[in-house]
Amino acid sequence: MKTCETITGILAFLLGASMALADEGHSLTFGSPGKESEAKRTVEFLATDNMRFSPGKLEVRLGETVKFVVRNGGKLKHEFTVGDRASQRAHALMMKKMPGMKHEDEPGTVTLEPGETKTVVWKFDKKPATPLEFACHEPGHYESGMKIAVVWSR
Repeated sequence: MKTCETITGILAFLLGASMALADEGHSLTFGSPGKESEAKRTVEFLATDNMRFSPGKLEVRLGETVKFVVRNGGKLKHEFTVGDRASQRAHALMMKKMPGMKHEDEPGTVTLEPGETKTVVWKFDKKPATPLEFACHEPGHYESGMKIAVVWSR
């Protein structure tokens, strides 16, 4: 069991370090924080207590910057996080280990209290090796299907 806890700790550290690098202008493997002035479109997402985001999928182009306006329409806390499958898994493990953690310093993640609306601006400047998705990692939410598949357009 200690091995599992060690691996979880390492993954949490790596995800936190990679998000810190993004804050310093370094690019992650799945894109980078965008500038609102460069966003060519705005996509609105609704997070609901039936463990879904609406719309349920998104198409993006390589190089595109998108402004996401995410509203929590439920009574439960939700989050919206951008990442490839590997970073989503690491984030899920970190959330299990540290429930209730805050994401103020993570440019691709927002935590939403009931009724709250927040914005994420993301530049899709790299196509990751694993599928890209948006997800909620509040306890049990991701496992219940609270994720959005991202499709790359040509």
